[in-house]
Amino acid sequence: MRRLLSMCLALALLLCGCGKQEARGAVTLWCASDDPLLPALRQAAEDYARLKKDAMALSLREFESAEALQSALNTARPELLLCSHTLAFALSEEGLLGTASVSVRYPDSLAQRAEGIGSSVFPLGSRVQLLLTCETDTPRELFALCAWALAQQRPCLAADSYADLICQSMLGTGEFHADRGRDCFSPAFQRAWNALADCAFSGSLYTGAFLPGASDAAFVYADRLTGGVPAGFTLSAPEAAPRLADLRCLALTRPSRGASAFLSWLFDGERPGSLALESGLIPALPGGEAAGELPALLLSLRDEALWLPDGGSDFVKNRAAFEADFREAMDLLR
Repeated sequence: MRRLLSMCLALALLLCGCGKQEARGAVTLWCASDDPLLPALRQAAEDYARLKKDAMALSLREFESAEALQSALNTARPELLLCSHTLAFALSEEGLLGTASVSVRYPDSLAQRAEGIGSSVFPLGSRVQLLLTCETDTPRELFALCAWALAQQRPCLAADSYADLICQSMLGTGEFHADRGRDCFSPAFQRAWNALADCAFSGSLYTGAFLPGASDAAFVYADRLTGGVPAGFTLSAPEAAPRLADLRCLALTRPSRGASAFLSWLFDGERPGSLALESGLIPALPGGEAAGELPALLLSLRDEALWLPDGGSDFVKNRAAFEADFREAMDLLR
C-alpha cells in the first residue's frame, strides 16, 4: 500500500511539472497609466509576441499613478518595472534589484550616475519641458520671457510644471526645496517667484492646463507633443545648463530568463532610441531618426548635460504639493 501511494505521489508531481512547463506564463511589467513610455512599450510588447513566438509574452499591469505603483511594491514584485530614475536608483541603492544576463553599455556620463545601470537599471529616455511660442522672436530665457509677457497685458505665458520651471532657474544657485517657507530666503527663488508673480498680477500668467490658443508661450512636456506641434506654434528648447530631466527607466526587480530575453530584444540596435523618440523623450542611447520637428529637437539635446534630481531630495518629495500651492497663490494675485 505504501509503495502504491509513493507511485501515485510521484506521478502527481510529474504531471504538475509538465503542467508548469506548458503554461509558460508571462513576464510581468508594472507601470503607471500616465507614463509617457506606456503607449510605445505596449506596442513593443505586441511586436515582441509576434516576432518571438517561442518566448514568454510580456504582461503589462497598469496602476493609476506612480504613487500607487510604488505602494504596491510593498506587497509584491513584478519582474520589470517602468518608472522614474528617482525610484529605480533608490531600489538599486537598497539592493532590491536583480542582475540581468544581458548587459547594455551606456555613455559614461549616465553609467556613472548610479549602480547597476545597464545590468539592473535600463534608462530609455528623459522627460523635459520644451517651449512652444506663437512668435519666432519670443525669448527662450525665463526672465526675458516674463518681461515679454508683462508687455502683452493678457494671458500669454503658461507651463505644465511651474515647480520644474523654478527649479530649472535655480540650478547652480543652491538647493530648491519646493517649500516656500524654506526657499523664501534664497535670492534665486525670490527672483523666479517674483517674476512669475508679476506676470500673474498683470494678468499675463495662465495657470490652467495649456491648450493651443490659451496662451502664446508655454513650457510643455515634450511627450504631450508626440501627435505633432500645434499649428501656428514654433517649438524650441528653453535655455538651460544643465537641463532638468526625469529619466524613465526599466528596472529589473525580479530576475528571470523571460525578463532577460525581453531586455535583450528591446535593447537591440536602434530600438531603444526609436522607442524614446516615439514617446517624446530624449533618447538615453544612440539610434532613432529625426523624422519631424519634435524628434529632431530631442535628438539635438541628447548630448546636453542633464540634471537628474535625487529621489530623496525635498524637491522630488514636495514637487506636487508645491505645484498646487503655486497655482493657488498665483490665482489669488489675478
